[in-house]
Amino acid sequence: MEISYADVAWLADDHGLGDLWCLTFVRGLDETEALRRVGAEESSIRPLTYEELVDEGLFPDTLLAGRLGDWAVLIEEYGWDALDAVKTLSAGSEAVSVLRHDYAADRFAYAVDGQVVTAFNPMIPAWRYGSDPDRLVSLMREAGFDPAYAPGDGTDEDSEERTARHPRVDGALMLVARLTGVMLTREVLNGPLLGGDVGPRQQSPES
Repeated sequence: MEISYADVAWLADDHGLGDLWCLTFVRGLDETEALRRVGAEESSIRPLTYEELVDEGLFPDTLLAGRLGDWAVLIEEYGWDALDAVKTLSAGSEAVSVLRHDYAADRFAYAVDGQVVTAFNPMIPAWRYGSDPDRLVSLMREAGFDPAYAPGDGTDEDSEERTARHPRVDGALMLVARLTGVMLTREVLNGPLLGGDVGPRQQSPES
């Protein structure tokens, strides 16, 4: 099934997961191993629903993990531990992560076998870094990005309008869909998941 912008709109909307979250997709790992690799304590891994996570106020120190075909998805509210651990998660496989952070900067990162291949702030897709920053250029275009786009200084109305027309989180999610062929749905989010505790965060996301 082809994934469209309509399929990611609920995540890009403020009423989806909110204004600060991270989704990380890891190929070939089960949910327990994905949680272990991001630093979850073995004894803390247990069945946990998204509703329980929110109602019990367990975020940001507890991650959720679900299954999407060949991919495990790590779901974080007000956290980005899996993004920080994307190289570890990708060892022997591949991982892709999207951070929405309305109070700082969004991020996209794609890693293969322990190495970040390309990463960027979706607002500034031209400023990519990694071992092969241009590898996803064609997929970026399919997802709606202009890989050469870097906004101006925002001091004039034209610059602000041009910036507003470019994709951000929705484009990053579409890029994930192009890479993986899967996307988090409400049904998966609201269904049975695993949770694992990673403890307090020690660093902030890169801008």
